[in-house]
Amino acid sequence: MNIVFCADKGVLPGLHVSAYSLLDRISPEVATTRFHIFSDALDEGDIDLLHQTLGSLNKPYSLELRRVDPTQFHGYPSLNGSWATYYRLGVPKELDVDRFLYVDADTLCDLDVSPLASLEMGEAPMAWVPEAPLALAADLGVVNQLNHTPQDLYFNAGVMLVNRVAWIQQKISEQCMEYIASHKPAFHDQSAMNYVLFRKSLELDEKYNCIANMRKNWCWVKQSYGQVNRVIHFLDYPKPWDLGAEWVHPQYHLWKSVLQKTAMKDFQSWHHTPARRLPKCKKSFTGYKKSIKDKLLFFGYLCGIKVKGIKVT
Repeated sequence: MNIVFCADKGVLPGLHVSAYSLLDRISPEVATTRFHIFSDALDEGDIDLLHQTLGSLNKPYSLELRRVDPTQFHGYPSLNGSWATYYRLGVPKELDVDRFLYVDADTLCDLDVSPLASLEMGEAPMAWVPEAPLALAADLGVVNQLNHTPQDLYFNAGVMLVNRVAWIQQKISEQCMEYIASHKPAFHDQSAMNYVLFRKSLELDEKYNCIANMRKNWCWVKQSYGQVNRVIHFLDYPKPWDLGAEWVHPQYHLWKSVLQKTAMKDFQSWHHTPARRLPKCKKSFTGYKKSIKDKLLFFGYLCGIKVKGIKVT
């Protein structure tokens, strides 16, 4: 099975957690799990450390670092000063495989993803998980551009199963880059893929991309690692490795429980590393404010207090 990450040094703690948990939970019947890391910044030292994390599981795997030239994306809107989010649009032309699973580094995988290797995709270029009904999506640019119905969906690009042959034949990457160049969308390549793949993609079960900050999913993320049976996606700010996340992130202990199994187990958010990200914009500060509120509500939920949007269990 081929798994793709697009990463820079700022997400290294998350990359270790995501890759470790994917390999840990994948079926022993999978001959070899092949990790492909697309990056303009990671070096051999970073890859050696990742080998330490993955090698500790004693499962067959391979790990390949593929260099990306970021200058090809200069002029496009950056995400926190990085163009790494666009790298996944170039993967289909660079990776000679029938299909691959792209996964964001801000995820924790607590289920076996190997069944996706045999999912029937037909001519669909991609399968991914809906985030919301299209009419209610936060991506207003895409919402207003599409002639949608109440049944249409808006998808999250954190986990994507790509049918590489169909993707290339339909020139999805080219269409997405044209859209980004023309519209400078607020949600970057996710906006572009939702527009270009409108009614052309398949819907994956929500267990493959369970967004942690949605209260409807708190019944899952309250579980310990090994019991969640979901791919947990730590969307928005702060990430579990961002400055101060130890104190303000609602699900930090779940993420930390896997980090402790990796070669980066001693990482702390205040350490002087490229992953120590300070909030620099209004969106970041808003995220921290919401995270503090959610941490208090999540604690109350764990204590049995009724919280709007979820059932008490």
